[in-house]
Amino acid sequence: MKVSRGVYFLADDGVVELAIAFLNSFRKHNPSIALCLIPFSDNIARLKELQGAYGFSIFSNTKVYDWYDSINLKFHNKPLGHYRKLAIWEGEFDEFIYIDVDTVVLENIDFVFKMLSDYDFVASHSNMAHIVKWTWKESIYGAGLLANEQIDYAANTGFIASKKGAIALAEIRIKIAAIPGLKPHTLPLSYEQPFLNYLIVTSGGRYTSLFVLWKKGLYPGIALEQWAGTKGRKVRNGKIVLECHPVFLVHWAGKWTPTPFDNTLFSILKALGIKRPDDKPAIRFFMPYKRLWQYYRFMRRDVI
Repeated sequence: MKVSRGVYFLADDGVVELAIAFLNSFRKHNPSIALCLIPFSDNIARLKELQGAYGFSIFSNTKVYDWYDSINLKFHNKPLGHYRKLAIWEGEFDEFIYIDVDTVVLENIDFVFKMLSDYDFVASHSNMAHIVKWTWKESIYGAGLLANEQIDYAANTGFIASKKGAIALAEIRIKIAAIPGLKPHTLPLSYEQPFLNYLIVTSGGRYTSLFVLWKKGLYPGIALEQWAGTKGRKVRNGKIVLECHPVFLVHWAGKWTPTPFDNTLFSILKALGIKRPDDKPAIRFFMPYKRLWQYYRFMRRDVI
């Protein structure tokens, strides 16, 4: 029986500029793999116009959206679409990769699917002491909710490779009961990441990350994600040039949203009539690796 494979991304028209850069980069290096949009909200009219250009489907089981949105409200006091990411385990692909939209893809991603014969969950980075703080507060270690090794996994969930049903809907329904105990130990600005980590490490499945596999010397030639907050990398022809390992993904997590200073600067430039077309208010003025992002955002003039 043939295994269906594909990629999910989460977006709405509020991040359409990011989505275009992501789609351009993804299709340049992965022209034929199936791609599916999970709507962050109902506001996707502009994204729908891009379906033909980039060949992606839209997640069809809309009945589950309200349920995932209700999980969001158990952690946050306002509606957010981040928890719709959980729909990836109920989607159309037997094996899949989820990628956050605030990224550009620099290589073919087929190498990741090979790891799903050995693991049920493969994140980008995990088991790095300095990034635990982006998933859990220090208090989680004494809470008795997870073993230390489960806490230390603390994976970045902007990239996940997994299999359909690896986390079942029924399992999520049961584990919702743990949210009141987990919530005091989570970071609101990490949105779904703590709960998703909790689901992964308590699933009974085999979990790892590209970083762990690279560090152990497994899967020769493995490529890694690069966080845009890491400075000093050379960029050439739409690629990150790094000798120690290939970079297949650049992620602007926390580094693309305009600051108050950016918004003020954009307003001044607009008032002076010197606002450039590529300096869009949705993107931070001094966004790190901005030229790399622009390389992919403006690759296709027919979708501007």
